[in-house]
Amino acid sequence: MDAKEGEKRAESILLSRYGAFIEKSEFLAPGGIITATNSKLIFTPIKTLLRQHVSITEIPLNEITAVKRTNTFGIVPNGLVLQLQDGSSLKLKTIVFRRKKLYHLLLDQTER
Repeated sequence: MDAKEGEKRAESILLSRYGAFIEKSEFLAPGGIITATNSKLIFTPIKTLLRQHVSITEIPLNEITAVKRTNTFGIVPNGLVLQLQDGSSLKLKTIVFRRKKLYHLLLDQTER
């Protein structure tokens, strides 16, 4: 497949669920929807009274080098830590306690 064929291929949604990125304060972490497509991970935050200015975050799957499971509130097993190519890491918390499907999807992408 050449580059033109790859560009024409439609992006497909592999997984979509509610989630939240963990920032400096877990109390003010923005809630939103985490969507995984065949090429990127997309976080669409939900506007609230405290967060009027929100922006969509997109992470290309080829920039994720490692995925680790973590507990976001000490004992609640619902978090993932994404290691990125630039050396930074990103913690994300899935509101639904089933992080397994998202974890395996991202793990499969990093092993390619």
